[in-house]
Amino acid sequence: MGNFDNYGGLTSQTGSVGGGSGTYAGDRGILFPEFDQWARVNDAILKTTTRARMTDDGIEETITIDIDFNDNLWRPASTILANQYIPKKGDSHPTISGCILDDVSLTHYNNQPDHFRGTFSYKFPRAEAGGGSSSGGSGANGALTPLDAPFLINFTPVITRIPLDNDLSPLKQPIINPNGEPYDIKINKVRLDGVCKWNQFDWDQTDSEKLTNIINKDTWTVGDYKFSKETVLLNYVVGNLKFYTDEEGRRVKYYEMEAGISVDNNGWGVSNGGIEITQQGSFYYNQGDKKLVKQPRDRSGNINYHLNDDGTLASGNVNQPTVENPSTQFFKIYNTSVFNFVDI
Repeated sequence: MGNFDNYGGLTSQTGSVGGGSGTYAGDRGILFPEFDQWARVNDAILKTTTRARMTDDGIEETITIDIDFNDNLWRPASTILANQYIPKKGDSHPTISGCILDDVSLTHYNNQPDHFRGTFSYKFPRAEAGGGSSSGGSGANGALTPLDAPFLINFTPVITRIPLDNDLSPLKQPIINPNGEPYDIKINKVRLDGVCKWNQFDWDQTDSEKLTNIINKDTWTVGDYKFSKETVLLNYVVGNLKFYTDEEGRRVKYYEMEAGISVDNNGWGVSNGGIEITQQGSFYYNQGDKKLVKQPRDRSGNINYHLNDDGTLASGNVNQPTVENPSTQFFKIYNTSVFNFVDI
């Protein structure tokens, strides 16, 4: 269940399901309970999101479901669309009386063989010819609005120079001289820093104080992007209040969102948000001190020694700085969490 551990909960009388704070894990299938049960039995991950709009006839709603089998096996979208528990065109909305399923589509999501996204557009029947639209926009008659803008990331490469201990040949030859001393050879390491942009209906500004210094606990799938677990560091999230005017001349509130991330596809070298460091440091002793206890004196010009938990020299020999299995210390420097701050 890695991609969608936090499924979102009811946010309106119509049973809308969305991300953000105040969500409840048990409500993911409240709109299509039979299909949700089928997904559970078949070990498929199901996520439900909705977008509603007010029309002269009442509330109309577009429901989007993600089905992720997470087995890397290809199957045609038609096999999912033909499922007996999938709503069919002409079916009534689960909770809105008189609202009818006008358009259904289902496709492979982001070209993934085992991940599908289905869109179910419920509308009130139009008496006049040509009324309504199946374009899928969130505005009146299906017109596109800022809320329909895609989630996008603008990446910038960050290049650092790191020492190279072994060459890139199959033998991985150590880069040292005949005396075993390392040559000062460095190579480039590339990390991607990105600025994510999207629009959403609502945002709690106090969440900006919480959403920082966090690494994705599970695989993060958002928009047309997918990142493996523990590869994305979330630096910040901020939302700015904006307005647009719909086709009926009404002012509609939304938030223009931005998030800063840093991506390292090799992982951030953390375990549960922490790093493990070899217990070492400069070591000082008084001549004749049989216990070789560290002394608080000037540390300049001293090399690092492996240390015991009490600060004594691990090797017991001042001429031997290191031991084969040194002690380590664990420090938590990041929080880890399921990424669910994008509500699109």
